[in-house]
Amino acid sequence: MDYIEVEVKVNPKQPGSDLLISELAENGFESFVETDGGFLAYIPSKIFSDSLLSPVKEFTSDLGKADFSKKTIKGQNWNAEWEKSYEPILVSNKLSIRAPFHDAIDGIEIDLIIQPQQSFGTGHHPTTRLMAEKLLTMTLHERYVLDMGCGTGVLAILAAKLGAAAVLGIDIETNAVENARENVQRNNVVNVTIEEGKDDQIGERKFEIVLANINKNVLMQAMPVYANAMKTEGELLISGFFLTDVSELKMIAEENGLKYKSTATDGEWALIHFTK
Repeated sequence: MDYIEVEVKVNPKQPGSDLLISELAENGFESFVETDGGFLAYIPSKIFSDSLLSPVKEFTSDLGKADFSKKTIKGQNWNAEWEKSYEPILVSNKLSIRAPFHDAIDGIEIDLIIQPQQSFGTGHHPTTRLMAEKLLTMTLHERYVLDMGCGTGVLAILAAKLGAAAVLGIDIETNAVENARENVQRNNVVNVTIEEGKDDQIGERKFEIVLANINKNVLMQAMPVYANAMKTEGELLISGFFLTDVSELKMIAEENGLKYKSTATDGEWALIHFTK
């Protein structure tokens, strides 16, 4: 899958960069990389349109000036860039997330091998780390887990390693599904199933833990589906959004019968834990 890379230069860099990242995330941009002069933003080319750059084009002059340029990153080149910059991730001194070409880290309880592809979820993004850190504190033994927007399958695989009875991962992207299935085999977990589809792929299946590391707009729209997929006393972990979005997401979750339990943060990113 090809991506569009947008380089945004912001002067002064803050607070403009953070505000623009938040707005571009709302418009479907999937990931961001900080630069000396601003940031890089990435979005699949098949959903990109110039109108999605309106936050940058209409940037408030009182906060400074923003300029941008864009280019297409071919899928093969995108993967190569991941491999060149991909470093092992250590979470809570218990979990390592590494590529097949990295050596294992001694003294780690759980070692996940995730081939870095264009799929979201290698562990480098703060929201993936937030989800992994939270899962390490939870009891998953013999519980049924759903991972919506599973990407590389890293959270689904981690849930299985933590003792889940069975894990279902669902993603809308064919490439992500293929990548996740490969990573499931690579980590020798037999109780993880990866399916391609949208929210309706869940059907009437019920789970004790639901994971959704997706952008705010999708979470808002899908909250009734996630609530319906939870068993009584089930748990929901959501991330993929900014700390400024927490109050709005709490409200929509409570409207769907869920109870707020806690919030965790990593910089400007957040995770919310709900129960049913």
